Amino acid sequence: MFENHPSYICIVDDDADFVEFLTQYLEVRGLRAKGYEAAEPLLKSGELSKFDFFILDLGLPGIDGVDLITLVRTQSSAGILVISGRMGPDAFNSALAAGADMFINKPVRFDQVYNAMASVCRRMTLRTVESAAWRINANDASLTAPDGSQASLTPVELKILTRLCANAAHPTTRQELAEAAGITYSQDDRNLDSAIFRLRRKIEKDTSQPSPLKTVHGLGYQLSQRVDID
Repeated sequence: MFENHPSYICIVDDDADFVEFLTQYLEVRGLRAKGYEAAEPLLKSGELSKFDFFILDLGLPGIDGVDLITLVRTQSSAGILVISGRMGPDAFNSALAAGADMFINKPVRFDQVYNAMASVCRRMTLRTVESAAWRINANDASLTAPDGSQASLTPVELKILTRLCANAAHPTTRQELAEAAGITYSQDDRNLDSAIFRLRRKIEKDTSQPSPLKTVHGLGYQLSQRVDID
């Protein structure tokens, strides 16, 4: 069993055999897991907040996998691994923009699932305590993580983070954020969501820490950690 392994894993996939056999495999590896064949039974179970790791498919009946990721992210900072046969950059980008930590394509071996979980959990251990602050330096357009690592910011990214800081206690709507950043607002939010996705990935790549941005379902975006401005 890997270090800092999750204590309770949720698997949501409409392939009943995949759910059953992956659950059994993880339990053999010493991990506790529970499976669902759709999002609705999970949400009705009242157990969502009890899980500290999620393995999700995108092509779910009823509530879509991307929407489920968004719902999970409103209540939890748990690790999210997407395993899906849905191919293409749109599926990949949508899943990560909604808050997934990793995306792997089907077909997949169970040992690959296990190793992917271990990788996500290693990243999660890098998360700092909530009291530690990120810092924006407007003069050199950079974001400094609590451990001192830095990510450079484009003018648009700097405007996005500055606007989120100004409204840190509450979600900022997509339209408000788009206007503050000078991004052309559209009904499907693709321009803004693409900018947020690129910013998240840059922060995580350059600082090796999860980004301090979170999606608020049906509203917009908000900071998940304290971010100060110099």
